Amino acid sequence: MSGVGFVMAWVAANGADAAKLEKGPYDASQKAAIDKAMEGLKEFNKNVVLTPGNAGTLDMLNRGEIVMGPVWVDMFYTWQADGKLNPKIKLGLLSPGLPGQPMYYVVPKGAAHAELAKKFVDLAASPEVQADGIVKQFNWYPGIDPQYVQPKLDPAVWNKLFTDISPGDLAKYGRPFPLSQYFTDILEAYERVASK
Repeated sequence: MSGVGFVMAWVAANGADAAKLEKGPYDASQKAAIDKAMEGLKEFNKNVVLTPGNAGTLDMLNRGEIVMGPVWVDMFYTWQADGKLNPKIKLGLLSPGLPGQPMYYVVPKGAAHAELAKKFVDLAASPEVQADGIVKQFNWYPGIDPQYVQPKLDPAVWNKLFTDISPGDLAKYGRPFPLSQYFTDILEAYERVASK
């Protein structure tokens, strides 16, 4: 998924209208810009090492075979805590930013127990659950504004997670994923242009 985020950011930074990709409305004329970005990505890929996923990226970073790559923050910090990753390796979030994995709670219209589902969403998105279940247990950035989670965490846990990338960095450089139709267009263009 971190590689998918990189491709989405590549398209936004190399030709396509990032604001339209992120916020819409869908505009089929963006397909030409997406294709152009994919041609650039195909050329770029001639000069990079494509890794076998997040574990492969972390492993190659640790061995010094590559100097940068998109990784999941939870696995990064877990590997460091387990002694499987050099503590001198640091995270960074580049400008103009990368989209993260979209996570949403959705209560379907007409759900049989909609009110109960809404209560669950409120619980899952609460600062307490985000602090204990997301940050503390899984080394993951909270799914809500970190300012509401920080008071619920021990300073050592907070400082461990936000060592390299601050909440301000996340707010500035964290990008939403493209709208679903753009995602489909980008995937199709990647398979047709960049991966051949």
